Amino acid sequence: MSRTAPHRPRPCFASCDGGAERHLAAELEALGLASVHPAHRGVHFEADRVGLWRVNLHSRLANRVLMPIAEFPAASKEALYGGVRRVSWEQWFDLHRTFAVEAQGTQGRLTHTGHSALVVKDAIADRMRELRGRRPNVDRRRPEVVIHVRLSEGRAVLSLDASGARLHRRGYRREAGEAPLKETLAAGLIARSGWQPGQPFMDPMCGSGTLVIEAALQAAGRAPGLVRLGLGERFACQHWADHDGAAFEATVAEVRGAAKITPTLIVGSDVDPRMVAMARRNAERAGVADLIRFEVRDLVDTEAPAPGPGVLVSNPPYGERLGEVEALRTLYDQLGSVLKHRFSGWTAWILAGEKAPLKAIGLKPETREPLRNGPIRCELASYSLW
Repeated sequence: MSRTAPHRPRPCFASCDGGAERHLAAELEALGLASVHPAHRGVHFEADRVGLWRVNLHSRLANRVLMPIAEFPAASKEALYGGVRRVSWEQWFDLHRTFAVEAQGTQGRLTHTGHSALVVKDAIADRMRELRGRRPNVDRRRPEVVIHVRLSEGRAVLSLDASGARLHRRGYRREAGEAPLKETLAAGLIARSGWQPGQPFMDPMCGSGTLVIEAALQAAGRAPGLVRLGLGERFACQHWADHDGAAFEATVAEVRGAAKITPTLIVGSDVDPRMVAMARRNAERAGVADLIRFEVRDLVDTEAPAPGPGVLVSNPPYGERLGEVEALRTLYDQLGSVLKHRFSGWTAWILAGEKAPLKAIGLKPETREPLRNGPIRCELASYSLW
């Protein structure tokens, strides 16, 4: 089983939320990566070690980055164990690193992902014990090295997770309201809207501030991975045995130095002063509080902060609890009135829960796209307010 040196370009895969594939592909192409091909819920590409670092640092849409290191037939527990044990794990991470295994897919007698992950874990531990005299420790909560196994069509693909904690965990959102948007989903909504730094941007129901913070990070030209590093988190690839710390820090410094602020009007408002205060604290942690104008304002009093064209993106309350349907209908009726009468020349993008009365807005959507916010089925509707 051959192993390509990690500093040479090799096939990789960046996962993303469904529907964001073409936007992630454009993002990776803009980073100068080769062989970029969208797939289901992700994008294939080729990258060397620095390319992997850059994806982790720059990507606003990827959930994680995987680097396949081995593939073999694995229709049974024995075949999976044997194939994993033949991989030179000692070349990838040291005994003092903690690790964990994630499994995806089923096949043959491998019908439970938890059991498949256990087989992979045992094979790695047994090989390391045989070669080094002891086994590395498993840490399921905060592992330093994450191994991913995908089972499909009688084969197993083993990958190293270069990200570790999912990339949507930027680190700035330590406070959130109900059903908050993942940071990557928020960035994906902004990408779909076509908004660019320099255009006015608003979220009139900003909650904990994720949408306006993600817009401000773009306006600041700040790579989201820098937020994570600045708050003391690391990427999993920093724990690999061949990690070049000096080269990594040089790359981080280069990315940080390339940031350039585009003057942009970004406004986040909410009727609840506690949510506005929470959003401001999150923005401070992200380092972009100075780029966002936060306001405590009822939806019915909302006005466009600037003449169009501008972009409004919002994630209204979902009304999941019993007795909230009528209140939700009133909210959507108010939203429609505000959009029709006060946002001429703007475009609006509304992520609505599946129970939301979108018709109460009183406008015909230009586009409608089914999405998920975690386990919640949603729909993204867009409106041109000309």
